[in-house]
Amino acid sequence: MDIIPSRVLPLDTNKVASLKDQTDPARKLHAQAEQAAEQFETMLAQQMIRSMQSSLDNGNMFGAGTAGDIYNGLAEWELARIITRSGNLGVKEQILRQLPKEEEKAK
Repeated sequence: MDIIPSRVLPLDTNKVASLKDQTDPARKLHAQAEQAAEQFETMLAQQMIRSMQSSLDNGNMFGAGTAGDIYNGLAEWELARIITRSGNLGVKEQILRQLPKEEEKAK
């Protein structure tokens, strides 16, 4: 059996799909909305954590002073990101569900 040479190169369909996502304005807009909704949910979670932290006796897990404030802020932000990525708050999903309804109202 002879192998017939072909000029067709192998094609990575994942890369083609990602190029389509980049060129489709609706998909790009949806990705931006999803990112903004996630950032909003993270900020909301951080504010809730900060509020809970203030109920502690010293108001800070890492002690008083500038270093304690810095570490506390980093810990709050990271915990908020973990909570957001777990999807348990559901704020991001609610925002993304509401956006098409708001777009229809605007038309």
